Amino acid sequence: MPRTNDDPRALRSRAAALAAATELLVEGGPENVTHATVARRAGIGRATVYRHWPDQQALLIDALAGDVRPLLAFDDSPVRDQLVTQAEQMAHRLNQPSAVSILATVIQRAERDEDARRIREEMFGRADEDFTRVLAAAVERGELRPGAQEHARDLIARIIGPLLFERFLHGVHLEKDLVVSLVDAALAPWLPNA
Repeated sequence: MPRTNDDPRALRSRAAALAAATELLVEGGPENVTHATVARRAGIGRATVYRHWPDQQALLIDALAGDVRPLLAFDDSPVRDQLVTQAEQMAHRLNQPSAVSILATVIQRAERDEDARRIREEMFGRADEDFTRVLAAAVERGELRPGAQEHARDLIARIIGPLLFERFLHGVHLEKDLVVSLVDAALAPWLPNA
């Protein structure tokens, strides 16, 4: 990871290099992110890039981490509305080539690299816990049958899994009707009248 430096020039060169690294990652994958390509794209010297990131792995990890945010974030509104909204936002992100490239790289690298695993955790980590709370609240409100909260991971997998499958393996542009059908199919067994 880079050293901290409060020098405005160092902060500018680091920001430019990180922006260039992210662009290069999206355009050509992780092998495209080298000190030389980043320096050229950012318009700075290669030595400057090395000062910020002594090795290529640290540079790549910081480029990956720059776009990290949780894939799902819940509130206290009705569970179906939340799931549709969250899944639509995820579908919109997944429809962006940059998100696909970054997510694929994080997933692939997380198998061997602790820093990439931390990034993956930031993206997926608390979804189960948060969603369990949301499902418990939905059960209390009568939106879902009791026991739904015990199946939080399965419900998320039934929605996110097909979105990732369609986008990554079929290259499909994700549409709202797919999102709504996945949410409804996942919740159907847990509806009060089911």
